[in-house]
Amino acid sequence: MLKKPALILYLIFVHALAALFVYETWLKPYYYPADLQVENIKDPTEVTPVPTPQVIPSIEAATPEPEITETETNANQALNNSTNETAQTLMIPVVGIKREQLQDTYNNARSGGRVHNAIDIIAPGGTPVVAASDGEIAKFFYSNGGGGITIYQYSHDKYFIYYYAHLQNRADNIKEHDFVKQGTVIGYVGDTGNSGAGNYHLHFSIGVLTDPKRFFDAAELNPYPILKNSIEAK
Repeated sequence: MLKKPALILYLIFVHALAALFVYETWLKPYYYPADLQVENIKDPTEVTPVPTPQVIPSIEAATPEPEITETETNANQALNNSTNETAQTLMIPVVGIKREQLQDTYNNARSGGRVHNAIDIIAPGGTPVVAASDGEIAKFFYSNGGGGITIYQYSHDKYFIYYYAHLQNRADNIKEHDFVKQGTVIGYVGDTGNSGAGNYHLHFSIGVLTDPKRFFDAAELNPYPILKNSIEAK
């Protein structure tokens, strides 16, 4: 019973092998000549395009642009908005102080959560204080708990207000509403007000005015980036 199916499978296998032999020997060369048979091999003469590598800029070689601070930007804008007479180069308001001696104390903290909003110019007591620019003396003021002996001075066109504080005293030959030229001695470095005994320096600030009558109400401007390019008083 099992011999017949086995014989049939055997005969099918033998005939399949015979058919494969006939195909490979006689039929395949006839229908597929050797010169038309292409192997799946890449042509060695073919040039493969190679993408041009992108140049990656060196981080170390990059030179960063000089950073301009917000205070310098504000100072430049304020000067550009003023008249040519007001925009004259300021003079360091303490005789003998050089530009490299100035320190930026504008953002220094003060009591009560306040910010300094001025520059402290350190100098010996009695050193002459001069007008930073041409302009009218707006007001003399004294505050025992604040700036001590002070002077408010307008710029020539009353666009700016300059404030000189902690003076030892004011010059005898000036009074309110006098027009003074740049470099005129208007006072002397002291330690009055809340400066502290022996802490001799000039507290100097610059304000941008919206109403010249309100000289005490001005938008503060950092004097440091302006004075570091200013004239030295001798």
